Amino acid sequence: MRRAVFALPLAALAVASIALAGPPTAKECIQSWAEPRMQAYGYNHIVHVRDVCDVGADCVITTDVNAEPTKLAVGPKSEAEVNTWLGSPARVFTPTVVCTMRGR
Repeated sequence: MRRAVFALPLAALAVASIALAGPPTAKECIQSWAEPRMQAYGYNHIVHVRDVCDVGADCVITTDVNAEPTKLAVGPKSEAEVNTWLGSPARVFTPTVVCTMRGR
């Protein structure tokens, strides 16, 4: 019987800490990486964005080769990609991905 007395406050504390944590942040949910794809005339700069949470995200993507922002919507627990440059002579590029979780 004593175990149940201690378990109840601990369970309540765990539920309260989850409730106070709030919805997930983009830092916790979003993964991104660059992929240069070789074509006959140069490299296409592809940026992959993966959302590992149950909430979708709206992202703005720029690179060090193309500063023009590109918008990308990523669904919950899914992956999307965007081509930021066609036929670049540069094989290496660095993306900057800034996302906002929906419902925040």
